Amino acid sequence: MITAKFATECNIAIRNHVPIFPRWKDYKDKDLIFKDFREKVGLKFDTDITKAPYQRACVTMMKKGIRQQRYKLKKKYFDPFPLHLVPTTSPIPHMTDEQWGDLVNSWKEHKKLETCQGNRANRGKVQLHQTTGSRSYDIYIETLGDKYNDEPPNALELFKECHYSKKRKAFTPAVQSVINEIERKITDPTEDGEQPNVTEAVSAMLVRKTKKNRFLHNVGIQNKTGTSNAMRRELEAELIREKQGSNELRALVDKQRQQMDAMAKQMQEAEAARAKHDEEMKQKQAETDALLKRLISMIPNNT
Repeated sequence: MITAKFATECNIAIRNHVPIFPRWKDYKDKDLIFKDFREKVGLKFDTDITKAPYQRACVTMMKKGIRQQRYKLKKKYFDPFPLHLVPTTSPIPHMTDEQWGDLVNSWKEHKKLETCQGNRANRGKVQLHQTTGSRSYDIYIETLGDKYNDEPPNALELFKECHYSKKRKAFTPAVQSVINEIERKITDPTEDGEQPNVTEAVSAMLVRKTKKNRFLHNVGIQNKTGTSNAMRRELEAELIREKQGSNELRALVDKQRQQMDAMAKQMQEAEAARAKHDEEMKQKQAETDALLKRLISMIPNNT
């Protein structure tokens, strides 16, 4: 509870008092900002703000909070607008217009825009979105309380809990499809007539549907039955994905190289056409000058 309150007070102090710079290293020589932040948070707790553990905790929370606040500002004041319509004055009182301008210019950098576009595309590929919010899996599971009084929840039940949208009161189509496949798999008996292992079924399905199967590890379930097979399948699937990624990257590089070669060829052709045009213009100008000279020479000199 104290940790949660400390994190909350740190976030409040960042939102209300700390300017947001483009990079964390921009704060390195800003001792006054760190001091002001430690003092404002320390007012809420009975602690010695000069102690090293407290100062290290403040730096850690400040670093995380600034990154989150930078993301929120970008999402609210930068992403929805065309570049020429992004606000030029600071929308928050504790940042000057100059500081806001530096932050906006960092977002406008070509490399930054490409990185954000790539991250946005990668997020769009995620099918199984967790619904635990900002809480970690273990903390979220603790909030379930006495819901599973008789025995701890199995892997499928935890998967449902962590992927159920309380806002929509339903699973997403992708999550519902995975749940249906797992339930169908665990209800069909194996070749030796035994009931399939729920944890192994969930693990095998997540290996197929996710790039990195970490859910069972994050919720604290150890897959004892068929662990080696699941790990082998996961490694094989990861190798296939890496190979596919390498092929896609190679194809992308080849395509870009072809485009660059085509652009270079077009530039050479344009340069040759321009040189030819200049040469023709010079020749025409020389012919015109020669004609004018002949005409002038034909005019009688009355003087």
